[in-house]
Amino acid sequence: MAARLLLIEDDASIARFVELALEELPGHDAAAPAVELHVVRSLAGARQALVEGGWQLVVSDLMLPDGSAETLLAEGFALADGAPPWVVFSAGLHETRQAALEARGVARTLRKPVPLVELLDTVAELLPGGTPAATAAAVADDPVQRHFGGDRALFESFRDGCIARFTDDLAQGDAAVAGADAAALRRVAHGLKAVLELIGHPGLADQARAIEDAAALGQTGTGWADLAQGLVSLGARRGV
Repeated sequence: MAARLLLIEDDASIARFVELALEELPGHDAAAPAVELHVVRSLAGARQALVEGGWQLVVSDLMLPDGSAETLLAEGFALADGAPPWVVFSAGLHETRQAALEARGVARTLRKPVPLVELLDTVAELLPGGTPAATAAAVADDPVQRHFGGDRALFESFRDGCIARFTDDLAQGDAAVAGADAAALRRVAHGLKAVLELIGHPGLADQARAIEDAAALGQTGTGWADLAQGLVSLGARRGV
């Protein structure tokens, strides 16, 4: 029987990355998947799923549209009797925050963008009866090797899906800038910085990171136009 994994992640591209990664895990039955993935995209949805229970592993981002997943940890979901292991992945994990997460029951923290091989190792190790997966060393300058374990077909499938979703990202970012909604722009930039790193565009990822940092300070007018043009150019190159 497949292990049940709850993914708490509002960014569709990152959720797709996790889904594709988990397909690489071998199951006990070659015809069946090793993991049954369920995705929730909000704090409210996560709380309901956690109350219902039945999970063998929880993987969660921190920043969600209706709050932080740290609220769930403060409510004791990772420390309750019989709670599954928790993995938190986020781009903003400094040592003090990692220690606070661990004190609230988080078994492992991963820094976005997490390489596929690291994600697979972590999931394989933390599932019941699991052991770390055998993975190849990453090559720093090649996103296919660094993030996708050398699986070019997986990389291309993920990249094309991300680029197809840039239209929605652009619409959300434009609306946030027009409405001076710093919180919404921060969420858009937060998701884009990891996605752009994963598909091999660190320069655009740095632009997204700068926009996220500015939005955290309440600024919405700096940098978005340049990043938006970069996303449009990527889409044009891929025929999207």
